Amino acid sequence: MTTPSTPVSAAARSPDVRALLAGIAEGAAERERRDESPVAQVAAVAKAGLGALSPPVDEGGQGASVRELLAFVIDLAEADPIVAHVLRTHYSQVLGFLRSPDPDVRRRWLDRIRAGTVLGNAISETGPSAAGGHEYDTRLDEVDGRLVLNGTKYYSTGTLYADWIAVAARVEGDLVATVMVPADRTGVSVVDDWDGMGQSRTGTGTTTFTDVVVDPDDVLSRRPRLEPRAPGDVAFLQLYLHALVAGILRSVVTDATGVVRSRSRTFEHAPAPRAVDDPILHEKVGTLAATAWVAESAVLAAADAVAAAMDAAARGEPTDELRTAAALAHCSVKIHLDPASLAAASDLFDVGGASASSRTRNLDRHWRNLRTLTLHNPASYKAAAVGRHLVTGEPLPVNGYF
Repeated sequence: MTTPSTPVSAAARSPDVRALLAGIAEGAAERERRDESPVAQVAAVAKAGLGALSPPVDEGGQGASVRELLAFVIDLAEADPIVAHVLRTHYSQVLGFLRSPDPDVRRRWLDRIRAGTVLGNAISETGPSAAGGHEYDTRLDEVDGRLVLNGTKYYSTGTLYADWIAVAARVEGDLVATVMVPADRTGVSVVDDWDGMGQSRTGTGTTTFTDVVVDPDDVLSRRPRLEPRAPGDVAFLQLYLHALVAGILRSVVTDATGVVRSRSRTFEHAPAPRAVDDPILHEKVGTLAATAWVAESAVLAAADAVAAAMDAAARGEPTDELRTAAALAHCSVKIHLDPASLAAASDLFDVGGASASSRTRNLDRHWRNLRTLTLHNPASYKAAAVGRHLVTGEPLPVNGYF
């Protein structure tokens, strides 16, 4: 379903890409109902060169802006939000490689990405530390002249599908390193143990590193543990989740329309003898479409704020105000869209009656997927932080969830 005046991503204009998205969408609901992983679908996206949307055209990419990239993510999430979620770290890491000051690092990784390499992540850890902090137990140490990685990571979304894994690890002193590790290297174990009620096949499981040897060239950076990430980086990752939400809301509208059209009977006391002529159902579908349009428009508007922060950093210009603007933009999207999207996914059932709850229809997947996505960090904490900032001038947090 395409909402009125939907901005179309540059990649999605291609007939081949539209055909690919249609193929991914065709079996998505059934894969979700059967709890099947979309391995072939993720591979197809990478093989089609869609993992290289952001690199400039003269470097073999498609030169997509942040807005265009997230517009494509919305398209992909409409087809299958699992596939789109798997690639979240991939697209973020590609933007990181484009920022690399080392031309050899940039060239090496862009070559791999153009060839279809998929990137995953192993960042988060559990334990007593607050979420969003950097108190990593995973360590990168020098042992007998070699760099060796040891530790356990959780919520490693996308890593089950990845060729290379971006890992955060403590190094000497109070530094944190970002390390790239091949997923098939000896000592790497990726366990598919994520059991969420929604987004269940994203590979968001446990990744363990046991005496994994790391090539020095694959240590991308070492930075102070509390040093903020690059301007716009975290905002992009957070906004990406709501690009998934926007794509799911498109599917909610499509399914609502299909349910109304497919109804062969209605209630005796309904305002029209046929569901397709029922003005109450028309109003419900129209409201769902409006929610989907507003969601998409908000995500793409916030994408411009994220891009402004990234672009200023690339030019070496001051970024404090732009970093804050990007954070306020993605927080505003979340604060409003979380409850609105969940309400829309629930209202979908109002157009179909009891038969809409049939497991064969699998309409509940939208609510389950949305609820899981919106749980990534509480909207209430975001709203409180935004309010404090506006009222008292207190800076916004700069951790991995802001």
